[in-house]
Amino acid sequence: MADSQPPSRLSRRGFLIAITGSALAAACRPADMIAPTVYAPGSAQATHTPAATLPALPEVADAPFSILTYDRPILTDVANLYITQYDYNNTPSVDAETWALSVDGLVDSPLTFSLADLRAMPAITETRTLECISNPTGGNLIGNLTWRGVLFSEIVARVQPKAAATHVKFEAADGYSTSVTTEWMLHPETLLAYEMNDEPLTVEHGFPLRVHIPGLYGQKMPRWLTRVEFIDYDYRGYWESRGWSNVADIRTKSIIHTPSENAEIASGTAIVLQGVAVAGKREITAVEVQIDDGEWMPATLVPSGSSPLAWTQWYVTWALPAPGVYRIGVRATDESGFVQTTEARGLFGGAFPNGTDAIHRRSLRAV
Repeated sequence: MADSQPPSRLSRRGFLIAITGSALAAACRPADMIAPTVYAPGSAQATHTPAATLPALPEVADAPFSILTYDRPILTDVANLYITQYDYNNTPSVDAETWALSVDGLVDSPLTFSLADLRAMPAITETRTLECISNPTGGNLIGNLTWRGVLFSEIVARVQPKAAATHVKFEAADGYSTSVTTEWMLHPETLLAYEMNDEPLTVEHGFPLRVHIPGLYGQKMPRWLTRVEFIDYDYRGYWESRGWSNVADIRTKSIIHTPSENAEIASGTAIVLQGVAVAGKREITAVEVQIDDGEWMPATLVPSGSSPLAWTQWYVTWALPAPGVYRIGVRATDESGFVQTTEARGLFGGAFPNGTDAIHRRSLRAV
């Protein structure tokens, strides 16, 4: 559960220094400030050393790891969704009564929409995953929620973009801006969202409107949206101009959620290894789990939504055979045939500048 107090604020510069020591980090952080799990090859390798010779680790109860919970769809609580912000000192508090969305530029009929106008249009509700481009291997800068809003195609039908438009530029109430190609923006499932988990967007998560574009990281999906401008050039926003991907398309990845890192479990106990996998617009077709350097074994898949835009949950039951340290790995395959093979390196697990598809690994201790 998230703390009842609001997350503490760091300046953008202070956050970047604290996380990386440099300015090469996207301004993303989990809402509850839990440090992501990061694995650097060569550290904490599985040894099967008898328990008596292992360093002491925090005690973790066995029982929760024996319970299957990922056999049904799981949503992220809004309070636990990570917060992304390029300037933590500027969180807009927008008046819904006076707010408006301008859609203009290279269009035949530039228009302005109030929140009431958008709510009066046909709405869709769909479970989708939102992830930060700087989410490290195994990190928690990711969430799976139910979003409600209007498809951007409803807006397109009204404004009629010109053939010369090659990109779409976004402007937000906090001063953030970025752009995507018209090909991305005109995806039939691009959503202008005004609700999350059946409630209006919170202030921190972009009230009154944010955009969700299938297949892209959150960097390309601004909150507090105020303007959508069709343009004929490649506009580079805050993070793109600092070296992060100008496409920011989601890479295939899988994450171990339970057991926790360095969990201490009685040998012989049957536990359930559980987690999620994502591949942007692509369907997850397989997830496999590896114990140390053993053979990859298939996991059971559980879709959490009606489309690949929601994460796919997975689980495997396994019994720790003897005392020692075991290294658990997970990899996903998507519908294009791509299989994760890269090992994580560095603090962000290779996330800079394009996001990461590195294999997540986690250690368990059997006693």
